[in-house]
Order: sequence, then structure tokens, then C-alpha cells
Amino acid sequence: MSIQELLEQLAGDEGVKAVALVGEDGFVIESVSKEGAADLDFVGGAATSAMASSRALADHLKKGEVEEVMVEFDEGPMLLEPIQASGTTYSLVLLLAGAQNLGRVRFQLKKVRARLQEALA
Repeated sequence: MSIQELLEQLAGDEGVKAVALVGEDGFVIESVSKEGAADLDFVGGAATSAMASSRALADHLKKGEVEEVMVEFDEGPMLLEPIQASGTTYSLVLLLAGAQNLGRVRFQLKKVRARLQEALA
């Protein structure tokens, strides 16, 4: 499957408003969004900064690698997942409509993560 198809699979889950794969430079590589979703170019840059801050905090606290960053908003959470492939760390950004589908979305992420890494290699 292509990166775009994998993102579409994640975006097809109920409650997912947008999905973006973001490079280390903050630029969106591929994305899928539903009507009314945020400006993913801006979100990609901000998400990269949030991931870098989370890594710095993990290093300082000696807590190992960042597995996931979740930011909760009134209108639904945002998940940031680091994806390692070919010596590069990408950020997978998911904007959710609400927290009620969080468990199912995380389950889907586990299934898609390895295929995303293969597609990026």
C-alpha cells in the first residue's frame, strides 16, 4: 500500500478528522482531511515543534523514547506518533473529533505503523 492509502485507511475511522505524515522539517509529506479540518501545513510545523519538545523532555527525564504525544482540546484530541524509517523520524499527526474513539484509533495505528515504516523505507 502507498503512504496515501495508509493515511486514507486511518482517516476512514469514525471520529478521525485529519491525518498527516510530517517530515523532520515540519513540512507535510502526505495528508488526508475531512471537511472543516484545520490547516495541516500549520499543524505539521507546530506538531514537529511539539514532538521536539517532547523528545527533549524525555531526554532530560531519562524516560527513553517518545511513543506518543496527545494534546487534548475542547473539540477533540490530537495524537502525534513518531515513525522511524531509514534513519529519519517522521511525525504522524491525527486530529480527532472527540476522545470516544481514541481506543479504536490507537488500535488502528498499531496495525498501520509497520506498513507505514515499510512504505517510507
